[in-house]
Amino acid sequence: MEWVVTLSGDVHTLEELSKVFNSPEICIQKDHDAFVLKSRNFADLISDDQVREHTTEILTSLNGAAKLALGSCSPIKIEHISKIRDGGTRHVYVSATSSVMASVTCSITITHADGTIEEFHPADPAIPWMALSKRDGHVKRALHLIENDFETWYGLYKVYEVIQEDVGNIPERGWCTEAELKRFKRTANSPEALGVDARHGKMIPAPPDPMSLSSAESFIRRLMSAWLKEKKVQHGL
Repeated sequence: MEWVVTLSGDVHTLEELSKVFNSPEICIQKDHDAFVLKSRNFADLISDDQVREHTTEILTSLNGAAKLALGSCSPIKIEHISKIRDGGTRHVYVSATSSVMASVTCSITITHADGTIEEFHPADPAIPWMALSKRDGHVKRALHLIENDFETWYGLYKVYEVIQEDVGNIPERGWCTEAELKRFKRTANSPEALGVDARHGKMIPAPPDPMSLSSAESFIRRLMSAWLKEKKVQHGL
C-alpha cells in the first residue's frame, strides 16, 4: 500500500521544486498533468488524516522556502490524497479545490571547458533550508512566518525578530550596518512613515529617509541569506 499526495498551486513553482526534491523523504514528481508528493515517511501512516497532517507540516516549510528562493506567492496545497493498494486499486480522499497559477522561472546550464555540463536550478537552495528546518527551531519558525506573510511590514519585521532572537546583534555579524538596521526598524514602527501599515500606533517619528517596502524586503532577504549560510555551516550542511 502506498500513499500519494496530489498537489495544487503555481505550475512553474511545482516544476522547479520537482527538479530538486527527489529524495526518499520528499519527492515531488510530475504525474501526467499533475504534481504529486511522495515520502517514505508515509509508509507508517494508516489514515488519510495522518498523511494530511504530515504533508501540511512539510508544505508549511516548503512554501516558505519556495517563496524565498523563487518569489512564489501562491502557496502549494493538498488537492487530494490517494491510497494505492498492492493490487493497484486507488481510493481518493478529496481535500481541496484545485488551484492552478503560472509564473516564470528558469534554470541555468553551464558547459565547462572539459565538456562537463552543470545545471543550476532556482529551487536548489530550498533543499538545505528544508533540512535546516528539521534541525533548527528558529529556521523552521522563520520559514513558517515567510509562508504566512512576507509581503507586509508586519511580516518582514517578524522574520527580523526571529533572526535577532537567534544571533543577537546582527550588525556585529557584518550582515548589515547599524544605520541600515535602524532605518528599517524606525520605518516599520513609524505611523508618520507608514500610516496604518506601521507596527505601532503611537506617533514615532519617521527616519529622514524612510525605507520603501520593496527595499525592506530586499534587506530582510539579505539578512536571511547570510543567516541561513551561517546555519548551514553550524549544522554541517
